[in-house]
Amino acid sequence: MPGQSVRAAGPQDADELLRLRVAVLDGAQLTDEWRSTFRDDMHARLGTDPHLLAYVVPADEHTLASCAIGIVYRGYLGPTHPTGLWGRVHTVATDPAHRRRGHARAATEALIDALKATGCGSIELRATEAGAPLYHSLGFGPLDGYMALRPGPEGWTR
Repeated sequence: MPGQSVRAAGPQDADELLRLRVAVLDGAQLTDEWRSTFRDDMHARLGTDPHLLAYVVPADEHTLASCAIGIVYRGYLGPTHPTGLWGRVHTVATDPAHRRRGHARAATEALIDALKATGCGSIELRATEAGAPLYHSLGFGPLDGYMALRPGPEGWTR
């Protein structure tokens, strides 16, 4: 949507970013410790850590309509990563009362532009079924063979 009011997130947005992040973690077990760790991390790093980037669309002076949060990672140099940097979109969330107005697109486009500006040679994300059409329209596509190894409830097992 033309004229979206997108801005870089700052420490003052930590509580609202937590609210929006919780909204997209449907069904996840979120402890008070997880909530305070996320909020405190956002508060400490936004605006000071060049590897944490977040863009928001304000709903009003106190609440956010939408956000897009990403991280810049440093790997090794190579033909597809000439700078050794790659980005990951970690969270895109829109308050249910503000959906279908182009807010997620505006915040995500700002984040993608910022990740490119830092020199990221590629940008990845994990799409939900609901978010996939937006990401496809922004040029994202599947990458065959991507896998993950994570600990289960009993920790790391083999």
